[in-house]
Amino acid sequence: MIDLFVKGGFAMYPLLALSVVTLAIAIERMVYLRKAQIDTGKFMEAINAFLARNALEEAYRFCDSTSGPISRIIKAGLKNQKRGREDVIRSIEDAGAIEVSQLERGILIIQTISKIAPLIGLFGTVTGMIRSFQAIGGAGGENPRLVAVGIGEALVATAGGLVVAIPAYFLAFYFMNRVGKFILDMQKSSIQFLDGLGELEEMIAERSQRFDTVGGDYLEI
Repeated sequence: MIDLFVKGGFAMYPLLALSVVTLAIAIERMVYLRKAQIDTGKFMEAINAFLARNALEEAYRFCDSTSGPISRIIKAGLKNQKRGREDVIRSIEDAGAIEVSQLERGILIIQTISKIAPLIGLFGTVTGMIRSFQAIGGAGGENPRLVAVGIGEALVATAGGLVVAIPAYFLAFYFMNRVGKFILDMQKSSIQFLDGLGELEEMIAERSQRFDTVGGDYLEI
């Protein structure tokens, strides 16, 4: 394997560096996304239960004790719920934008590597072919071994670029798919939270109106 790497020429060294970067980012993203994953259904059931009995502080503490982007978005909404619905929506959108950027971190690098690696491999192919033609010109085609060295470098560099690019491409697709699911869950959870908060506000307004009516009747008596 080492001999094959050396035969690929100078292009193999940046390809090796790109493969290490891809592997490091892939491991970090897998760990991060795994920690960020929660049971969204159970989490929102608990949040809706807190909202149903107007236990906003308990809901906030529950979000604070739960990891993941969805809990942080709901916590941002709860933190600003006293400022009005518009501020709640704005805080959820701002928190969501931050969480999406955190989820997508590093994926753009993998996508870039998947596009650059074949070009580096192509560069190694060109340098290998140049070496072959130089050998042909220098030896007059009498020494095929010199020509084979350049062609071998070209082929190995091409293969090296593809070996780095293909896994990087599939990793980028995989992570973007995971992030898309997170975004969809965040949107659904935000809508459920806003609906629950709206129902809570209606319930409080109805109770307040009922108390005012009772008080008015009492005064008339």
